[in-house]
Amino acid sequence: LLAEAALLAEAALIDIPLILPDEPFDGGVTDTVFADCTLPAADSRPQVPASVTVVRLDSEPGLDLAEVLDRVAGLQMRRFGGQGARTAPSIRGSSGAQVVVMVDGIPLSDARDGAADLSTLPLDRYVQAEVYRGLAPTRFGGPGGAGAVNLVSRESGSDKSSLTVTAGSFGDVGGRIVHGWSGGPDDSAMLMLHGRRTDNRFDFRDHNQTFANPADDTVRQRVNAWFEEWGGQALGRTDCGGWRVNGAAGFFRRDAGRPGPVGGYESPHAVTRDVRTDGRFSIIEPSGNLSLDIAAARLDQRLHDELGEVGGTPPGTVHGVSDDLLLRAVWRGRAEAGDSGGLIWSQGADWRRQWYDESRSGLDDPQRRRSTFTGFATLQADLYGPRLSLMPGLRWQWLQDDFPPVAVLPYLPPPPYGGPVQRNDFMPSLGLVWEILPARLFCDAHVSGSVRAPSWTELFGDRRGVEGNSALLPERISTWDAAMRWRSRGQSRLRLGFFVTRIDDTIVYTQSSWRTSKAFNFGRVRTAGIEAEAAGSLPGGGGWTLALTWQDARDKGSDPAYAGKDLPYLTPLQGSLQLRQPLGSGWRAAVRISHEDANYRDRYNSEMEKAGSRTVLNFSLSRTWTGAAFAAGRNAVLTCELLNFTDDDVYDVEGYPLPGRSFRATMQLR
Repeated sequence: LLAEAALLAEAALIDIPLILPDEPFDGGVTDTVFADCTLPAADSRPQVPASVTVVRLDSEPGLDLAEVLDRVAGLQMRRFGGQGARTAPSIRGSSGAQVVVMVDGIPLSDARDGAADLSTLPLDRYVQAEVYRGLAPTRFGGPGGAGAVNLVSRESGSDKSSLTVTAGSFGDVGGRIVHGWSGGPDDSAMLMLHGRRTDNRFDFRDHNQTFANPADDTVRQRVNAWFEEWGGQALGRTDCGGWRVNGAAGFFRRDAGRPGPVGGYESPHAVTRDVRTDGRFSIIEPSGNLSLDIAAARLDQRLHDELGEVGGTPPGTVHGVSDDLLLRAVWRGRAEAGDSGGLIWSQGADWRRQWYDESRSGLDDPQRRRSTFTGFATLQADLYGPRLSLMPGLRWQWLQDDFPPVAVLPYLPPPPYGGPVQRNDFMPSLGLVWEILPARLFCDAHVSGSVRAPSWTELFGDRRGVEGNSALLPERISTWDAAMRWRSRGQSRLRLGFFVTRIDDTIVYTQSSWRTSKAFNFGRVRTAGIEAEAAGSLPGGGGWTLALTWQDARDKGSDPAYAGKDLPYLTPLQGSLQLRQPLGSGWRAAVRISHEDANYRDRYNSEMEKAGSRTVLNFSLSRTWTGAAFAAGRNAVLTCELLNFTDDDVYDVEGYPLPGRSFRATMQLR
């Protein structure tokens, strides 16, 4: 119970990126670029004081979102099991709740626990991801954080038609069908259907939560880790008298087992169901300077735990419904000063309302409500040619939570209601970019301050043994970084950066009784590190990418038992190397090596709780047929992958095993 509460505690804002002239080789991670300032992209000049790594998602459809994003320097995926399991991102040592996850600039993180689960975001819907380290960009308002992951949706009409089918080990099978219509340059639509399922019944070595003691190890088969999901999305755009109108609507359903960590904490019978519906409407005036957005979503979640294996009291079904509504207006403009520079500015406001209702076994909690209003402004001043750019930004946010706290355990009375909780926060940022050699060598530096508002669970508790603390302050996040970026005239590129992130008033759960815990603001953490990203070409048309992160993430709080200790679940060294090489006649081979150092799984840094290092080797072989007769003249691509070739014993956070050697094949028809 306390470990689950601790994981809750552990547990922006961009549109279309500006890709610099030379494209990378097919697939993988592009170099660090700047994000475009418009929504959608109508301006080709950078305005955001933050570097971003753009990851193409449509080149490897067999993977899930966590597998692809795990290749980015500074970003670590915390997976709670195999494919389809809950996944939380960590950027530069942050918690999952301190990372802003967005779709086309719209925040997804809910107020209930503050974090977004990447496993509930189907990869099929997106063409690329933008990872912002150290700063959630200011110009779209919304929440602050230690970084952001923005997923860019497919464009309507971008695919006339395509079919993708995937099959692999442990009952893995899935597919996606896309069909687009185009009525001219300004009118198009697209419909996509997708689905996937797997048994996830893989063999693993059970360490019985004692990694340092091999005497009690056994080989077992993972149970209740299955999932099946399906959904669809419709997109459309049109031109109404010069005004650009875009709309989207989607549906997604996932049924899955909730297996829990091994070593006495498994839940072999608990089952979850997530059903999400969402929609978005945007309108952009003819000049592109004004845009209006409306986004709404509903998430219906059920946990069927009739035997009480997950830990809730009383046993039974927990039913939660989250509603989310966001309105946003952005105005932007520019003033040119010839070749010597100019100004670009963006300002706007958004209003967001979140509701949450929960019930379990006849107990109905009061409705939880959060209202947020954000005003934001950014400026880019291009100077000296414009070889030098200064980019200040400011976000102001007013937030109010309003609902009575609940009893920490069902048989206890609820604490007294002290009224709504309100707060005002200012979040400034400043960026500098110096183009040392035109289009070749850049130096950039950024400094920012941000906050992460406490979640509802932290403020008001829940019936699973978490006691609310309405006096909590927001976590204060400050970060600075400096980097050099170099690009050759070909495909070679390199980014080398240094960063420091400090989080004050860190929210930490502590045990308040034998069966309950409570969050307090007595933590402080500091993470310093180095990030390196590089890409280049190989003889014969191949290519390579490298991502490397070294970080020192430590507890700097006042508790002498933990002060100076490594933060749990954060590996000091993480790296990924990927090589791709054409073999002729449409064949292409690839190899990927990923490594993570050993890391502690508890705040006290006990050697018995230390998870060992791991190195995973993956191979793939693909064949492309252009105008294939068996595919009715379409292009066909078959990709076969051998994952974890050495069958390494791999675990992730909190004792969740990952699969050993496995196979996956994907066929695409376009």
